[in-house]
Amino acid sequence: MADSTAYERLQQAAAKASEGARALALRTLRDVHWECAALEDEWRDRQDPAAVEVRAALARIRAKLAPATTMPWGDR
Repeated sequence: MADSTAYERLQQAAAKASEGARALALRTLRDVHWECAALEDEWRDRQDPAAVEVRAALARIRAKLAPATTMPWGDR
């Protein structure tokens, strides 16, 4: 078998890096989703208007990130 060219090795390295980047992005999205859930829980007992807005904003963020927490790559 012939040795691979520098271009082929570069393509392989780029593909490997790309795969790692997707996995890192997915982990980050999941982490943000669960941090939002934790913050919602911390704010649960507060009933002032600002707290209601904060909880609503966190719920909207979690809703947008939810596909990434349940599907392999966040695909719809």
